Amino acid sequence: MRVLIEIHEGHIVRNFLENGLLERLTERGAAVMVVTPGARVPTFVKRFEREGVAFADLGLITYRPRSRVEVYDFALGKWLCARGLNRLRRWSWRCLAEPRAAREGTRENALLDQWKPDVVVSTHLSQVYGRRLIAAAHRRGIPTLGNLNSWDNVWKGLWVRPEVITCWSEHNREEICTFAGYQPEQVKVIGAPAFDAYFAPDGMWTRAELCARLGLDPARPILLFATLGQFSQQIDETNPFEALLRALDQGLIPGHPQVVLRMHTWSKDIYFKHLMSHPAVTLSRFETYVPGLTWTPTRDEVILLGNLMRHADVVISPGSTISIEPAAFDTPTLVPVFNEYMPEVYESYFRQTWLNQHFGRLVKHDWVPLARTPESMVEMINRALTDRSWYREGRTHIREQILGPLDGKATERFVESLWALK
Repeated sequence: MRVLIEIHEGHIVRNFLENGLLERLTERGAAVMVVTPGARVPTFVKRFEREGVAFADLGLITYRPRSRVEVYDFALGKWLCARGLNRLRRWSWRCLAEPRAAREGTRENALLDQWKPDVVVSTHLSQVYGRRLIAAAHRRGIPTLGNLNSWDNVWKGLWVRPEVITCWSEHNREEICTFAGYQPEQVKVIGAPAFDAYFAPDGMWTRAELCARLGLDPARPILLFATLGQFSQQIDETNPFEALLRALDQGLIPGHPQVVLRMHTWSKDIYFKHLMSHPAVTLSRFETYVPGLTWTPTRDEVILLGNLMRHADVVISPGSTISIEPAAFDTPTLVPVFNEYMPEVYESYFRQTWLNQHFGRLVKHDWVPLARTPESMVEMINRALTDRSWYREGRTHIREQILGPLDGKATERFVESLWALK
């Protein structure tokens, strides 16, 4: 079996290559071509090279502008599917998913002609890197597989259209069928490969082991604050963290808590610099970088994050994916949605980009508490510290309906889904 798989971002390297995808494929006798910007980085190639694996890069990629239909794809899909017009939906995407360049002499076509794969795989369907590759494979009749990279990606639009999709959960499958026009049998629930290391036997530390690595006191409460990420330059993301430290200084949270500031990879350190020197703060973040792939966590870094969520007494995160991941460990979590400096702008941004989209399900069913003021955030932290069962029912729903299987075998199921296309 000859497999061509595109991996164009570092967090996808974490999801698949760091979880042994190449070993699983080559042990079955597959020959694998990894299409990635990392093909030009010697240290990256050396890290993952092995017998039966080759690397290539697509080079400079240009795309035609998205049509109005594509820009409003989500609304169009919802409208068509709600009226039972799934066939029209699939026909429209058959046209939209085949960029004109996929029919011409592009680098993607040359690669397929040279490699002659049995299966072509795209690993991030809401990004366009693999779009022409999958489209060119369609035109050749080559089976195609794609992975929904994260729980919120359906809402960002599926710009790559493989024949079969793997996803986190049944909830994701429903979204893909409803909004993207796929049939249930085309969508395979495998869980999140990103979580596999969390549940590996060597990935589960004791609280004492975690504290020893970070220089924390296991006898004191651990508050994990995960930043949102600087997705917009106009949004200040420091204020909720500043409010938390102010509450500690005022003695409003008992037990002399220690705070782990978990920086989103898109957060800017310089914005938090004046807060990092606080004696209660310990900094944590992904630190591995690969040119062309950007942040590229190692398995060890992923295991550290998993244990932070496992052993934190409370997780505080203003809407990042870490708002839902702690449910895997039944760790109390709250979401601050306030900003004292720009309340109107912050509320508008949060509502448009989170509450009215993927996060809306959590809010509608009250599965995670929202802190709308600094005072309510402190009250919620104190409630969670004294009653770990608070919002447990909501975390159970998140775990069962959104996170999918949590047995550390999502990568194995991805391989099985790939192999079934042979």
